[in-house]
Amino acid sequence: MPTTPDDVKRLLAEPEGPQLEFKIGNAKPEVIAQIISAFANSDGGTIVFGVRDDKPMPDRLIGIDEARYTHAMHRAMQMITPAPTVTTEVVSVDGKLLGVVKVEPLSGGLVQAMGQAFFREGDRNSRATAERIMRSLPVRPQDPALLTEMQGLAAALASQTIIVQELREAQGWKAQLPQMFLNGIIGAILGALVTMLLT
Repeated sequence: MPTTPDDVKRLLAEPEGPQLEFKIGNAKPEVIAQIISAFANSDGGTIVFGVRDDKPMPDRLIGIDEARYTHAMHRAMQMITPAPTVTTEVVSVDGKLLGVVKVEPLSGGLVQAMGQAFFREGDRNSRATAERIMRSLPVRPQDPALLTEMQGLAAALASQTIIVQELREAQGWKAQLPQMFLNGIIGAILGALVTMLLT
């Protein structure tokens, strides 16, 4: 069912939280990908673009450039694996175009953004930890050997997230792109292994 202007106004009356994020219209695709990963790995959520979170209504609405928003969303989705169910809309509210992105939670897998996994904690996105990955599993193995194997995989995924972040923050990180690509492949393989172990 399409999102109406009244639906968006109800969202705007809520504070940011575990399932709601407001962004100005020019958010970077990398940031969008992280938010989508966090929502998909948690309980799902909605991102509303074209909104300032530091102003009251009506000054809060700044709107989006639809072409730039569409391009940024397209690039963000290319950075995410596996792709969760995401719907995007453009809704006119009080004469301003706002982007509305709804992210469904992904069960039985782990969504990564640029080789990193994120979870939603309150109104923030946090990098995956081994403990948080284990808590997100739909089934906890009873076999001690399998549980140990799963904990090792969770630790490897959490470690990968930290390594990729450090590479991105390091000077000259573009020279490290091959390593980042390799980490992304490793993460995808580990995610598939976790899924296989649970089925």
